[in-house]
Amino acid sequence: MVPSTPEIAVIGAGLSGLACARKLAKAGLRFKIYEASDGVGGRVRTDHVDGFRLDRGFQVFLPGYPAARKILDYDKLDLRPFFRGADVFHAGSLRRLADPLHHPTQALRHLWDELVPWRDKWFTLLLRLDLRGVREVPRAMTEQKTEDFLRDFGFSDVFIDRFFRPFFGGIFTEKDLRTSSRMFAFLFAMFDRDGSTLPAAGMQSIPDQLAAGLPKESFRFQCPASAVAPGHLTLETGEVIKAQHIVLATSEDMAVRLLPHSGPTRMPHSRSLTCMYFATDQPLPQDPILCLDGCGRGPVNHACIVSNVSPDYAPEGQKLIAASILGAPSSTDLEKVVRDQMATWYGSSAHQWRHLRTYQIRNAQPESRQLKVGDTPASAILSPGLYQCGDYCEDVSINGALLSGERAADAVIASSR
Repeated sequence: MVPSTPEIAVIGAGLSGLACARKLAKAGLRFKIYEASDGVGGRVRTDHVDGFRLDRGFQVFLPGYPAARKILDYDKLDLRPFFRGADVFHAGSLRRLADPLHHPTQALRHLWDELVPWRDKWFTLLLRLDLRGVREVPRAMTEQKTEDFLRDFGFSDVFIDRFFRPFFGGIFTEKDLRTSSRMFAFLFAMFDRDGSTLPAAGMQSIPDQLAAGLPKESFRFQCPASAVAPGHLTLETGEVIKAQHIVLATSEDMAVRLLPHSGPTRMPHSRSLTCMYFATDQPLPQDPILCLDGCGRGPVNHACIVSNVSPDYAPEGQKLIAASILGAPSSTDLEKVVRDQMATWYGSSAHQWRHLRTYQIRNAQPESRQLKVGDTPASAILSPGLYQCGDYCEDVSINGALLSGERAADAVIASSR
């Protein structure tokens, strides 16, 4: 690297920060990444517990994401697919919804199940055709609540409540389906294009792959920042770092905390998620499929036998189950209530499952960009020498985080010339 190239500080080693740094490295620019935690990934981390791989909150990866397809090596991620469809708990049992284009035999087997009215099956096909060409967030589309969009399209309340509400509620981390219809259209198209997957070795594989292409000396871990201003950043230790360009690649709420303000400021609202992981060696269904709460009783919105998707998530002879709850409930008997619900889905052995860990992610998703995607992304440039990136700047997804990181890098590169 040329010593006279601009000094760049990237705050945060989440997906957007890593995508930004990756592009800066390709341009031959010098940078340093300051990360508050002990490793890369941000909200996309995987812990190793008793031989199990636990993603910090149940997540899926959509290989249809255009930014991810451009940046990531899918072969090295060894993506494992989910079943195209879902098991919906309704009227006392799990009932299969199978994608007829990918699982025609199973779809035919459940053809006469009254879970989905025939009218809604027809409208689902029309929606797939309507969104077939979507490859990015359709900003020209009329923006409204997802629930209103679905009703206007023709879907019945029955199908919205039994499928769309738990399925996309799990993706949006809210069951009222207040999230922008533009976000819904993009994600629906991504699911329809290439389905959903998990990297064989856990979601951590994604940030690890991004970080592997960066110089090891470019990282400083356990270095939380306390303040940022053009030209310098201050670490919590009191150390002041001078840099010509500073990129805020943090969560939205952290960016607000770090930036200087002349008066009181309102912190942005985030959506929360709780995920409980259990283990068992008892027999369970073997399909790599998502199970949904189609009756809306909760508290679990969706669950999955994760080791059916990727056996590498669990030791041999063991199964790993993830049960996800929208929000961050504080009930002292939550584990018991979750076990009781899982017993109705998977059988009475759920009462004997071994509880591995519970994750409460209070900043799982920024809400403002979910409610209103808008006509353009947020500007990467905050002021001369100060930049921002993250899913809250683009769209709330892995795709949005990667895309925003690259756009911030482009702005830095343009300013460095």
